[in-house]
Amino acid sequence: MGKGPGVMDLMRLVPRGGPAICNVSVTNMCNATCDFCNFAHDKGFVTHRAWLDADRFADALTRLKQEAGVRFATFMGGEPLLHPRILDMIRTAAAMGVQPTLVTNGWLLPPKVQALADAGITTLFISIDAAEAEVHEANRGLKGVCARIREANAGLASRGVTTIASVAMTRLVTDYRALARFVKELGFSAITFSYPRRAALGSNSLVWSEDSDLVDMGVPELLAAFDGAEAAREIIPVHNPRAGIADMRRRLSGQNERFVCHAGYKYFYLDWNYDLWRCEDWKEPIAPVWEFTREKMVRDGCQACTTDCYRDASIMLHFAVAVGDAFARLREGRLTAAAAALADRRNAGSLGAVIGHGSRLARLMGA
Repeated sequence: MGKGPGVMDLMRLVPRGGPAICNVSVTNMCNATCDFCNFAHDKGFVTHRAWLDADRFADALTRLKQEAGVRFATFMGGEPLLHPRILDMIRTAAAMGVQPTLVTNGWLLPPKVQALADAGITTLFISIDAAEAEVHEANRGLKGVCARIREANAGLASRGVTTIASVAMTRLVTDYRALARFVKELGFSAITFSYPRRAALGSNSLVWSEDSDLVDMGVPELLAAFDGAEAAREIIPVHNPRAGIADMRRRLSGQNERFVCHAGYKYFYLDWNYDLWRCEDWKEPIAPVWEFTREKMVRDGCQACTTDCYRDASIMLHFAVAVGDAFARLREGRLTAAAAALADRRNAGSLGAVIGHGSRLARLMGA
């Protein structure tokens, strides 16, 4: 069984600006009732059950590999472990040299620990909403889920799988240092923060809620939350690059952000209908994945939203994209433009973010 992209495979992508990432939403079904998410099964937003057709996944991934250079796939939902063939799709990705990761609420994890590790998962994201088990479980509507997460984390660690706590920055988090201690006690090795989202997304993703008071946060609250995220670094590694948090501060303060988003160029969203979007926030898909070609990639320096997975990943991808730009300018005979791409001062921040996540990136490559 393959374990994702090798170093030489990734090196071959350097002239094209490095590898790409795709978020794959395999279902709109969820077993939780999170206040700040409209996938919640008690809200009524999901009016029909949708499942990604696993029989077509290999063909879709082949096109994404060839046309977009996708080498990393993040399975998500809804709740991806509800998909009856999620393990088949994870195995397919790993065997094709695309490193799989997965985002889950953790309820269904304990009996799947060995199977996930055998399928090729080396990193797993598990949602945590608060520094107290009872608060987290009340929001999720999953009483006892923290005990299940603790059990799964122990089993996954023994099999060499890294687990990262995925935390939405909401009013449920009142003490970020306490949160860091809590997730460490649950057995997580790191934490990543997603930035608050109240406005509706443009795609069919339902990871938002206009009615939730938990994400209706003003600028002072948001700045305090980013202070808290930085303070958590004293206790546990934080996955969000410092440069990303700095850019969010600039945004809140009305200043120009330094980094642009590479969604549509190096990061994509594939929904359960096999429509390919530049990101979950965009108003229309690029194309059905079967019709996607590299000529349809989008690169326009977007800074429209604060969706963390796209924005933070774009910072780490920035240097590879700059190197790809330098290769492109050299092919055109534009030596000065090639040098300018490499001299971009943002490259230092990008490299710093990559170096800061060196061990995790090595795990993602199956090294």
